[in-house]
Amino acid sequence: MSHVRFVVALTGVAVLLLGACGEDGSNSASPSSSDTTTSSQGAVPTAEELAAALVTEDDYDGQWTVNVPPDSQMATPGVVPESQQEMLPRIEFCAKASDESHSAAEALRWQAFRQLDQSEENPIDMAGGDRVGHLIFVQEFLLSGDPAEIESTFNALRDGMRACQGKIPAGEEGPGKSEPVAISDVGDDRYGELTTLEEADGRAYWLLYNSLVRQGPVLMELQVVDIVMGEGVQPEFTTEDVDRFLTTAVEHLP
Repeated sequence: MSHVRFVVALTGVAVLLLGACGEDGSNSASPSSSDTTTSSQGAVPTAEELAAALVTEDDYDGQWTVNVPPDSQMATPGVVPESQQEMLPRIEFCAKASDESHSAAEALRWQAFRQLDQSEENPIDMAGGDRVGHLIFVQEFLLSGDPAEIESTFNALRDGMRACQGKIPAGEEGPGKSEPVAISDVGDDRYGELTTLEEADGRAYWLLYNSLVRQGPVLMELQVVDIVMGEGVQPEFTTEDVDRFLTTAVEHLP
């Protein structure tokens, strides 16, 4: 049973694992207070309008750069062409997720995407290979469609995330765990979780904050990733810091 939910192909840092299949499949998290909120109405944004709403390097405190792969074919910055869909992370839920959740994940075709990298010295490139410090990046994914269909997709993805929460047994990486986290009351529906995953050699661990938000005809996935390397190195962000990343991104949505 695979514990991998996301595999990032766009970052040159490393293969990124997000999410987990928990040993107990726990879904004890309390539902969002607006899980039954009726979809907002309005025109469905185009891919270009979604791309224009993506966060930029100027939206967050600190020094950030846009990660643009050398073979990128994006004619419009942020718009994902069909030829690059396979380069984006794919959701792969664990076996305990429902068929509906698996189907929703397989059908996802993000229309807009951006990765922001924090511009600090890369611990992997440090002389001597000590690997002490952080690798930090933010990824935003957007798609739009009929509000009722977007709501159905959100519900299926959220339910899949809940089903796959819990402890992550050690495999190629790990051990780790995936657990719900509280996020601000944004959009029509929202759900947040944190996956913590150790690297196999025990010299680093990954903090993977994953937020899913539905706002009318728009679905957004926001990943805030902090790879913490070296003994005694502390996480760069609190959950409150990560929540500010999220609220800023939602404020930009069309």
